[in-house]
Amino acid sequence: MKKPAIFAVFIAYNAEKTLGKFFETFPKHLFDEIILVDDASQDGTYELAKSLGIKTYKNEVNLGYGGNMKRALSIGLQLGGDVFVDIHPDGEYLPSSIPAALKKVEEGAWFVLGNRFSNMATPLKSGMYFWKFIPIVGLNLLARLILQTDIKDLHQGFRVYTRRLLEKNSFENYSNGYLFSIEMIAQAIFNKISIAQVPVETRYTGKKRGARLKHSILYTTGTIKILLFFLAAKVGIKSKIFSAN
Repeated sequence: MKKPAIFAVFIAYNAEKTLGKFFETFPKHLFDEIILVDDASQDGTYELAKSLGIKTYKNEVNLGYGGNMKRALSIGLQLGGDVFVDIHPDGEYLPSSIPAALKKVEEGAWFVLGNRFSNMATPLKSGMYFWKFIPIVGLNLLARLILQTDIKDLHQGFRVYTRRLLEKNSFENYSNGYLFSIEMIAQAIFNKISIAQVPVETRYTGKKRGARLKHSILYTTGTIKILLFFLAAKVGIKSKIFSAN
């Protein structure tokens, strides 16, 4: 069998201050290609990425997290990638989990998620605000109950997508915002796709320590809406990203 083409996918917005240091220690030898899509940054992210030898693209307008992720994955598929490691170049998620995640793909997983809660105290020790920790844990418990899954961390930012997953899931229909992430997971579970998880290390500093309250409320209500659509699909009611069984 042909060796799968493994791509690293960086989606970036105003990442000039963190990209260089992040890329220094990034395990480049594991990848056949590294691509970065700059979401109309207002700093020198695009120019820096190109100077580092990264295959770099730039959106003319800001597409948002989900919109940028959709474009990055579409580019990766067009370039012939088979496995896509999604890790943000802001240093929040450490690349130490990448070998274990790729091993899960070798073992047959179509989708791999990082897990910040292998030890419940770890996120707090790495700098996460307590007021952010509590709602994430609560939202995880609710989503696990409704989705009937043993995935420990459904709301984090380290993921490995495979071509098989992306061709099965209708990701082009997902949100242009942060709800893209839970939509991908919910549809993968609905489609009975093999999902694995690996422990992931994080480092929370500055603005990364906690989202704005308004954004957190919108994400929470949006997640609940997606979970309701999931339940509806289970009884045969179609929606944008779920088709009836």
